[in-house]
Amino acid sequence: MTGSTELSWPDGTDAGDPWQWRGTPAATSRDGRLLRIEAPGGADLYALPGSYEADGLPLLQRPVRGDFTASARIAVEGGAFGDAAGLALHGEDGWLKVCVERTRAGGWAVVTVHSRPASDEAMGPALAGPAADLLLTREGRRHAVFFRQEPDGDWQFVRTFHGFAADELRLGLFVQAPFSPSAAGAFTPVRISATPLGDRR
Repeated sequence: MTGSTELSWPDGTDAGDPWQWRGTPAATSRDGRLLRIEAPGGADLYALPGSYEADGLPLLQRPVRGDFTASARIAVEGGAFGDAAGLALHGEDGWLKVCVERTRAGGWAVVTVHSRPASDEAMGPALAGPAADLLLTREGRRHAVFFRQEPDGDWQFVRTFHGFAADELRLGLFVQAPFSPSAAGAFTPVRISATPLGDRR
């Protein structure tokens, strides 16, 4: 992304660090530029009243304002259906998850969940393995999601939606393990630009 900035990871020493936890991970560790987050069993965020509801997801969040484009490479360690890691975006009027997720058939796919307030879930493109670059872009209230399997590949469209009204949102990293004892995700530092992606299709 032109003019993008790499967001540094929290080091646990600065109480004013913009990255803050919502929920508690089972474990975290750093290896150079990689941040590894492990989710406890049952960790999930989903809202479908009368069917399935969960609000116990470890989220590492920081504020973003106005238009932006954010991306990171994400690799999942998990073997059960629903094990996933990805990016999240929260506003006062809803939230979005986009993740690399283990499918019921045993493969991997890009999955999005948009909730305002009930969850609208969609399985996107299939992946060759448990890793991909994920990208979120916002211009006004229009939001879009892209992915690429290889770091030097072309971005491919996943979905767009009319999103959050507030100027300030919370961009997050998450790992979920809704039906397994645990899962983990490894994240490269988020790259962010104040410029929205011009061609969203």
